[in-house]
Parts: sequence; structure tokens; C-alpha cells
Amino acid sequence: MAQQSGRAPDFRGEPFLNPYTFVPAFPRDGFPESVDDGEPYGNDRLRPSLWTGTIGVRLTVRTPLLLLDAARAFEAESGSEGHLAYPLLARNGLPHLPATSVKGMLRSAYEAITGSRFGVFTGHNVPPGWRRPAEDGARMKPVRVLSVSEKPDRVRIEYCEQARLPAYELPEKRVKPLPYQGTTRLPRHGEAVTVRIGRKSGRRGGRSFFKPWTVRSIVPRGEGEPARGDWGDDEEKVVNGYVWATLQNTVGKVYERVFFQPDHPRTVVLDGQYARWNALMADYAAAHTHEDLRARGEGDGLTWSPHLRDPARARLEPGALCWAYQRSGGADLYPVMIPRALAALAPKDMLPDDLRPARAYEKLSPADRLFGWVAADDANTFPAAYRGQVRIKGVRCEEETASVTRFVGDGLPLAILGGPKPAQGRFYRAKSPTRPDEPLDDGVPRGNVHLDEGQGLRGRKVYWHHARVAGDREYWREPADGRDPTQDPLNGRDHREFRRPWGPVDGPGGETQPRPDGRAHATRRNAEQRDNQNRSICGWIDGGSGFSFSIDVRDLDGAELGALLWLLELPDGCFHRLGFGKPLGFGSVRLTLDNARTTLHKGERWQAYYRDLGGELPPSTAPQEARAEYSDLRTEVPSHRKGGRGVPHRGEGIRSAGAIPASPRSPDAPGPHDPAGPIRAELQLVYHQREDLQRRWRAAGPLPALHRGR
Repeated sequence: MAQQSGRAPDFRGEPFLNPYTFVPAFPRDGFPESVDDGEPYGNDRLRPSLWTGTIGVRLTVRTPLLLLDAARAFEAESGSEGHLAYPLLARNGLPHLPATSVKGMLRSAYEAITGSRFGVFTGHNVPPGWRRPAEDGARMKPVRVLSVSEKPDRVRIEYCEQARLPAYELPEKRVKPLPYQGTTRLPRHGEAVTVRIGRKSGRRGGRSFFKPWTVRSIVPRGEGEPARGDWGDDEEKVVNGYVWATLQNTVGKVYERVFFQPDHPRTVVLDGQYARWNALMADYAAAHTHEDLRARGEGDGLTWSPHLRDPARARLEPGALCWAYQRSGGADLYPVMIPRALAALAPKDMLPDDLRPARAYEKLSPADRLFGWVAADDANTFPAAYRGQVRIKGVRCEEETASVTRFVGDGLPLAILGGPKPAQGRFYRAKSPTRPDEPLDDGVPRGNVHLDEGQGLRGRKVYWHHARVAGDREYWREPADGRDPTQDPLNGRDHREFRRPWGPVDGPGGETQPRPDGRAHATRRNAEQRDNQNRSICGWIDGGSGFSFSIDVRDLDGAELGALLWLLELPDGCFHRLGFGKPLGFGSVRLTLDNARTTLHKGERWQAYYRDLGGELPPSTAPQEARAEYSDLRTEVPSHRKGGRGVPHRGEGIRSAGAIPASPRSPDAPGPHDPAGPIRAELQLVYHQREDLQRRWRAAGPLPALHRGR
């Protein structure tokens, strides 16, 4: 695996902008009736005072739009196993935009600006896992499990001491594996042994101390006494114990451990640890795919810790060897010394109840009533679904404006994108459930981030529009000079962040090499990188392309309709995001109201019209009236009102997310992509756990609040 060289180009000082931010989701207390929870109107008749009709809408693509045909994806011939290429989604030779995609885009935005409940919040019932920092190892104590009870949930453990067991050869440390005495067989995990251990003393800061115990000789228990030797130890003894081994799961590892009973044994009973252990093992399993487990060790000799591969090592049962993290009021059990841990709360527990998906028909929020609702499987309620008061229909690509860029062969390889990482608490967590606009303080220790039970969630994720490159045609084109498209900035400032670099030129030690000019990484000409970390696309819809569609609405009050109209006429420079690849800048679109195809009237007007089929409908005043009602609503609700609670109104999230001054980028890797670097999202996660990197790039702490500027 290539590594980044210390001679690589230095691109510090360039701006760092995360590709997403959050629209705060406040508790819904104090809402007026029009946007409060309530039972939807039936479909038996039109209500006299409510708006019904059709809204004509035009959608214009601003940055290339990725509408991909997943059903026709194929494995790229020039890529490694598992690399998929996706054709453009098309019907009858024109790009196809599903009505469901438009509806989903509008619903997510409508939820944000009306303070509605989350329509979907599945998969967040379990506390997320996070990796404890290495310094927590000092508070880990070796233990042996004596008994386990599931009901009641109690685990009895015996505290042990530990001695280092030489297990892997490392010439520079003069360490060699220690076999059983008189044999070549190496000790295995769980075996009962008798060992001779020794330790040396030292002085630091004028004070004496003992170095760790180290096993000098070892025999299976009951097969004699370990041999003596001249190891220069200041203290030595023979003890009985058990081998604890996790194999070579880290670079430079040379020791396993022997757990032995101390001079003064201590046993304790821990409550709740059986269920907690099983939840932790489930989190470990969810964090690693079968491909991950199979690939580890290819070429570097490393392996995964046994509890990830061996079901027996993942079970908490009598005789198991593990580690106890000492905390106030007790201890928690872990399979390894520097483990993953579970947060104190599941995301669901940090979300106020009135923002969770509705569990009853009479508790629907505005977005549920307009766009539809389905009860959770365990809600046990009737009715269990509502189809909504909004229909998206007639989505059509305008042939006269349609423009498509196609990529031949295996397509264009996109930059690596990681999935959401909810375990990154500094990104997703707020100080409290009632103040989602307040991110965590800078410099909060990682443990405090995950173990504070008073925190809340930041809100709804929205992706910035990449304003500076949106209209730059050269940015979205492959260069004609035959150079790596990612390594040279356009106009001296913007690198093509959306595509993957060519393969790296490696140095003698496998490190990434810089170009001779020192301004970029050296890459191999036309050596496209296609593997299971990224995807390729066979085409996109160009900026300037247009679509049209209609929205049928039924029985909306003025505030509900006004909020919908606001989304169809965003302020200048603001955009909706649609399709795939939003973190890379794809899918910025503008919606505009088509007045010629818009007919909106109150129910009483429709009733009069249908009584006299020869009559004519008067011009609609709906847009003006509804906009006024929605404007009034923002001043009535504190969490909508700009300045109320010191936060922006609900629409400010969409307004603020409209434009940023530069293309978002990771703080660890400004400048051109490192072609051999890990996933950029992973770099970002490392950054948020490393105080030294935060100081280096001068951007420490969590994502800033949306209303604190860009």
C-alpha cells in the first residue's frame, strides 16, 4: 500500500469547507395550528376555505446532474472486482427524472422550513460505536470472566495482572517469539500456563519505577516449572495464568499477554454488561463488511482481531479473557485494549419526541400531511398510512434544452465517497436537544462527546452548492492537454474534486512521489483507478438542461401552500440538491413557478365552478395570499423567527446553503487529491480526532453553526 511521503507537496493555508452543514431541528412546542400535529383532511370533498389546484414548475440544472440507472450497472472491465459503472437513466433517448426523486427533494426541504417531523428515522435505535483513544488503554485492566447471567444481567469477573509475552519477531527491538519450554510450539489464546516473569527498575524525573512484567520462560500448567535464566531483572517470580492473544493486528506489534492472578485477588459483579457486550459485538460486525475481513492481511501480514472473525471470541462466557475499563461507578468490558465503545445514547434518544416520525394518524406534521405517511411496523395503529395531499406528475425533459455529456467505455471514475459516519459526534451532535443550533464546544475530549447524555442532534443535513465552480465549463471537462485532470488547478485555484486521480508514481519505499515542480503528485498517465472504493459514471445531464412537471395539491391552508411556493421560488443564488454525488458538487437545480400552468383556488370557488359548468374561473390570487400567510407564520413561531432564540428562521437553512465561496474540501488534503491517499471522508474523520491536525490546519472543533457565517 502506498504511503504519503514527507516530501509530498505542501498545500496548507487553502480554505477548508465541509461539503455539508445542518439546518437546526428545534422541538415543535408552541407551533400554531396550521403547522402543528394534526389529523389530515379526508378526500371525501373539497374544503371551502382551503386551496386546491395545479402548480406548474420548471426545473433548471445548474451543476451536472447524476441520474443513474442502477438496474443497468455493470462491472467495469478495466477496474478491479466489484467496481461498478452506471449508465445515465434515460427513457426514449432523453434523460429520465423520476417523479419520486422530485417528491423526495421537495419533502426534505419542506420538512426543514416547516419544522415538521422527520419522515424517516430508521436504523438509529442503537447507540453508535466509536473508537476509544489510545490513552484510554492506561485505564484498562485485564480480567477473567467467572460467571455470566443473562436474566438478571450480571457478570462476575476476576481482576488480573498482565505480563508481556514475546510473540512476534522484530529485529530492531531484539524480540523473538517465545515458545513453550523445550519445544517449538507457541502458546495459544486461552491456554492455562505457568510462567516465570521478570521486570527491571528505572528512574524518571528523580523517581524510581518498575517497567512492565515480561514472560521469560513458559510451560503448560501442570508440566513442570519454567526455567531460570540470567535476564538482568530486578524482580522475578513464577505465576499461573492464561494466554491472551489477538494475533498480529497492528503494525509493529511484538507482544501478546499472559493474565495472571495478583497477590490479592479481587472479584466484582457487574450489572448490565451481558447485553452491553452483545450490542458492542453487533456494532463491531456492522462496522466491517465481509470484503473488509477477507482483504485484511494481503501483502502486509496483518490480520483482524479474533473477535471479528471467530464467533467463540465474540461471546461473553465463563473463562473468557477481556479488558475492563475503569469508570466512575463501575467498569465496562471490552474484547481488546484499545476498542470500539458504544455511545451513551442512541440517535433516536437524542431527538425530541415531537420530531420523531409520527406513530399515529392524528399526529401528522405538515410534511406528513402533504407528502404522505406510513406508520412504523411496530406502531400498531389504524389508519397506518396516508397518501398525502400533493402529487408530482408529468415530469418531462425539455428536448429543446436537453444536453448530456457521455463517457465512453467504462466511464468516468468518480472521487471516493464514504457513507454517513454518525459516530463522528463532533459533526452530528449539539449541546442539547433544545438548542440544535449550538454545536459542541471546540476541544471537547472524544469521550465526553459520546458519553454526555444531555446532548442533542444538529438537525437535517444539507449540502452546499459549489458556487465558484458551478458555471465554470472547464472545471467539468476533461483537460485537452493529456495531464492528470485532478492535479493542476483551474484559474490557479480550483482542482477537480469530483473525479479520482490517476494512479500514483511510487517511490522506492512505496511512498507517493511529488512531481518535479513540487506543486502536485506524480501520477501515471491514463492509469484510471477503479476499485471497490469508488464508482464510475457513463454520463451526466449538463447544466442548463431543463425539466417541467406539475404539482397537484388538494386542501392546503395558506401557510402550507405558502411554504411550498417558497420552495419553488428560492432567493437568487440558492439551489435545491438532487441526484447522486451531492458532496462532489453534482445536482444543484433551480425551481421556478410557471404561472401559465398554475391554477389554484379555494374549495368554495371550485364548488361554484362545478355548479355552473359554463362558467369561468377567475385569475388565482393564491400565490400572493399564501406567501403572506407563510411570512406571518415565521414571525409567530420563535424557532422560525430570525433573531428568535438567536437562530435563523427555518427557511434560512435553504437560503444559507445556497452558495459558498469555494469548493468544499477536506482539511487534511487541501490542494490536489493524493492519488494514493485513503478515502477523503476518512481523512476528515481522522482530523476531527487529532488535535495536532486541528492546530496544523487552523480549523479545530466541530462544524460551525449554520447562522455563524461561512
